[in-house]
Amino acid sequence: MDAGAGTERDVMAVIQGEADNGRTRLNPSLLGDDDAWFAAGVLVPGCQWVVGHGPDGEWTLWLTDSTSGSWASVDYEPDATEYEVQQHGPRLLWNELEAAHAWWVRAGRPARTRFGLTVTSAGQWVWLDHPENVVPARSPDPRDGPL
Repeated sequence: MDAGAGTERDVMAVIQGEADNGRTRLNPSLLGDDDAWFAAGVLVPGCQWVVGHGPDGEWTLWLTDSTSGSWASVDYEPDATEYEVQQHGPRLLWNELEAAHAWWVRAGRPARTRFGLTVTSAGQWVWLDHPENVVPARSPDPRDGPL
């Protein structure tokens, strides 16, 4: 995932139609772990992110994919146990990020130094610990079951 340079206004300018609203129990601040974000970058390709800070420690995490026009936002409030999520577009980016985080946790929360990359004339792929342990190319929607 790339640290985006866009603003809330830029994301909102491309919205057509209504966003899907929901809630999540995954605290978006847990994704402040560099190793978690690295895994998310591998599992949620094309996704950029930016944080908009509000008053009293509140903030919003924005996820965007300019290729598909998809976006998601998660509103963080201190001491909350559930967080408001909005998503729009063909990719449900927050769902993909939740699935990526779940994969990372199931994999034992690996440090980014445990990942490797193989590039051949036949293609390229990311692996964990050894080249035979290939990381999934894209995190599926968690409603589709575990990776």
